[in-house]
Amino acid sequence: MDYLRVSTEEQANGYGISYTGKKTARYIQKKGWEHVGTYADEGFSGSLEADDRPDLRRLMKDARKSPRPFDMVVVNEGRGIGRTGRAFWKWVWDLEDLGVYVAVVKRDYDNSTSAGRSQMRKDADYAEEERELIRERTQGGIQEKAEDGLYPGGMVPFGWDIAERGKKGASRYVVHKEEAATLRRARETFLEKRSWQETALTLNSEKRLTRSGNGWTAKNIRCRLLGDAALASRVTWRGRGAQRDQDGNPIYGETVVIKLPPIFTEQEVQDLRSASASRWPPTQTRSRIYLLTAGLMTSPCGKTYEGHQHRPTEVIYRCTGRRETYAGAGDRCTCPSIEATSVEKQVWKEVMATLGDANRMKAMAQDWLNATSHKRMDYTQRIAELDQRIAETEDLVDITAATAAKRALRRGLSREEAEEAAERVAKPHEDELAGLEKLRREAEAWQKEAAEADRWLQDLERLAEVAGRNLQDVEPAEKAELLRMMKTRAEVLRCAPRRQGVACAIREWFVAADRGVPVLTDDAWERIAPLMGGSRSKIVRRVMVEALLEKAISGARYQDLASKYTVNAKSLQTQANRWLSGGVWGAAMELLADAEQVSVWQPDPIEIKVTFAPLAIESTIESRVGVEEREGSTRDGRRRTRCARRTPAAPCRG
Repeated sequence: MDYLRVSTEEQANGYGISYTGKKTARYIQKKGWEHVGTYADEGFSGSLEADDRPDLRRLMKDARKSPRPFDMVVVNEGRGIGRTGRAFWKWVWDLEDLGVYVAVVKRDYDNSTSAGRSQMRKDADYAEEERELIRERTQGGIQEKAEDGLYPGGMVPFGWDIAERGKKGASRYVVHKEEAATLRRARETFLEKRSWQETALTLNSEKRLTRSGNGWTAKNIRCRLLGDAALASRVTWRGRGAQRDQDGNPIYGETVVIKLPPIFTEQEVQDLRSASASRWPPTQTRSRIYLLTAGLMTSPCGKTYEGHQHRPTEVIYRCTGRRETYAGAGDRCTCPSIEATSVEKQVWKEVMATLGDANRMKAMAQDWLNATSHKRMDYTQRIAELDQRIAETEDLVDITAATAAKRALRRGLSREEAEEAAERVAKPHEDELAGLEKLRREAEAWQKEAAEADRWLQDLERLAEVAGRNLQDVEPAEKAELLRMMKTRAEVLRCAPRRQGVACAIREWFVAADRGVPVLTDDAWERIAPLMGGSRSKIVRRVMVEALLEKAISGARYQDLASKYTVNAKSLQTQANRWLSGGVWGAAMELLADAEQVSVWQPDPIEIKVTFAPLAIESTIESRVGVEEREGSTRDGRRRTRCARRTPAAPCRG
């Protein structure tokens, strides 16, 4: 069978799939081989590995069938295999392990022979060198444009356009009249209203839209007006996002600052800076760590949740879909917010349950190892073969050079001339040796990458063995790291609508402390009574404590408790806040830590599916966790868990 690959650039130059297909078909016929099929990836870069090329991925899947449908893959030229060592050799070696070889039409060779493998190494080196040469030339030209103040390519900041686009040595930044007018209008509006939201709404109502035709958001217009382009009239080429070497220097050229024709005067810029500085003071970073941010928890609408300090005593997860696409769009989702402490507690229980079952962890790990063994090739044999080939080539270089030098001296040449003759004769072998050493270094690096997966699984197994002893009390930062390590994903399947109002601070105390609500017996009251003195309220103190404990158990409102206990709702709430803020409530509950306890009230249930990739351990939690309190619910939380072990359908890699 044959494999055809051409990049977008090759297509533009007329070298399409049909062109290379004719060459491989004639070659197969010439060799007298049977043509059993064609795999083709049109418009795919040679730097992509097998997993990233659809038909090459299909080829590798077919190569693992039994009986194997083919034993030779024909490509038109070496760079059709790949333009980087990673893309080239991983695929070739994977095929070799399956007993399948690669034949190259150009130069007429295949890797079933020693000579063919040697030629293949040269082709791989040439393909990579050619790719680097093209990149250096391209990047060098771009660097020269940037240094001359011309347009080097890439995104053009809003408010500017490119004149003479596409003309060599002439493309430059100019002010875009309509977009500049939008920025000026935005500046005027913000100075007047001192609100980015109002600024976005004004622009959208006047049909002054973004470059893509969408409406503005407060964040979007703020970034445009307070960006380097608008405030400093400049763009930075190869700035923070540039590809850098180990020393932190840009690989393809120095950082260049390109001046832009200004849209605002210096005074207008100063006024804008002053207004924005007074409107947007620096904010302090929240100290609380939210375990399920960074895309770890998805909402019913398909968006992700982010942590949010809703009130001083209330932390929640809020769906990012609650933000409008643009100001005035009215397309916010209705996903309820979720109480952060409770949902994190439930997800962490699933982590503990998973890691606590060492046998299940090991079985799942082994399933994953078996399913992905082709992606974690053992490079030990490859490196040993390369070491042997390197040693033989080193001997060949020495022997060839020594023989050539002796012959030159016998012909009466000087010592310097003899050394030059020896170098010329040995150069092809020196080049071969350099290629072998380079390939060995790459194989060693790939071997380390493959070992990372094994170490990852071993770490999880070790965690499973100590889960019951040590993971219960780990710090939030360590919990967050472990969740990322296990590639945890929590999907909210169902969630009760959020009710408006302030969350109950008494209930929040029990949730944060992760403890039940004590039953206030006569003995229990005697223990805490001395702490509850000093109240300015005329309400009987025991009645007040009983009312607050019932509130934590039932989720009832203050006004509902007022009629039952014959107390004033406002006075009850005020006293509760004093006890909490003064530390009295916490001290009293510590004295009742050994008393009989009842579960704290939980709002309507949410259903969450938790998965841990790549082990694909799946659990579904139906738990009573949420944000707001709700009247009349006294039932304990319910939890239903379904666990299923499955092997991930990992794609094949060459």
